[in-house]
Amino acid sequence: MHKQQPMHRKIQSAVNYLLLLIIVLSVSCRGTGVMQVAEFSELDQPLPRSITLVNWNAQKGAHPRFTDDLAKLLAREQPDIVFLQEARADLIRLEQLGGYLANGWSYPWPGGATVGVLTLSRIPPVWIEPVTTRYREFFVTAPKVSLIAEYPLPDGRSLLAANVHLLNFERWGDLKIRDQLNELKSLMRMHVGPLILAGDFNTWNQQKLQLVEDFIVELNLTEVIDFPAGRTTGDLNSEFFNSLFGIHSELPLDRVYYRGFSIDSARILPYESSDHKPLAVRLTLE
Repeated sequence: MHKQQPMHRKIQSAVNYLLLLIIVLSVSCRGTGVMQVAEFSELDQPLPRSITLVNWNAQKGAHPRFTDDLAKLLAREQPDIVFLQEARADLIRLEQLGGYLANGWSYPWPGGATVGVLTLSRIPPVWIEPVTTRYREFFVTAPKVSLIAEYPLPDGRSLLAANVHLLNFERWGDLKIRDQLNELKSLMRMHVGPLILAGDFNTWNQQKLQLVEDFIVELNLTEVIDFPAGRTTGDLNSEFFNSLFGIHSELPLDRVYYRGFSIDSARILPYESSDHKPLAVRLTLE
């Protein structure tokens, strides 16, 4: 006769499975390094004096229309630099732009896709550096990664362009985000020329936004504020849940900062294949 397993053994088994899951997530999720995902169409030349930057959180390309929409966006906007967050290497059609993917994390099963930030451009950068967070979301799962690239400019200077995805799930403290910003600052503050900082900053409450604002003051950056209404926010469409998680429903998550440029235009592009709206900014060297 089969005996029922004692309750304490069931509990112990559940704990063991949970510990195993945590170990698997901790070991296998973290990505490392950066990889080239497409060839560059223009070599041995600088960026133009006026450039178009597109910034978009790809939501892992989960929407079936995302790849087509991205291809249409690139064809219509003809951007010089594109920042994608929550991106995969296979989202880009190889003939359009060259680029590098900074590996943030991989799904913990065989053949699981790698997700990170993807920086595309017409000309290759002369220097790239991925910046992966020491801390993870929910302590054990995905870290966040940013990618800093340097491009030559026509006046002999260089542009430092930082594609940033800040940590999201830090409700009350600021240790993780402060540490991430300090890591970025240590690399960016040595650059004395033009600079662009853009991405998904997850600034869904005033405390997180203040950290970012303190950061940009130290780097002498200015925010692009001329966007029309409609940028993505953290709004959960519920006053109760917004209050529970401390979300300020009016604060945009996606932002663009700059130094050494004037702004010609700032637009929200009409694509719906992600939970974020793509931003397009036209900048001219001062």
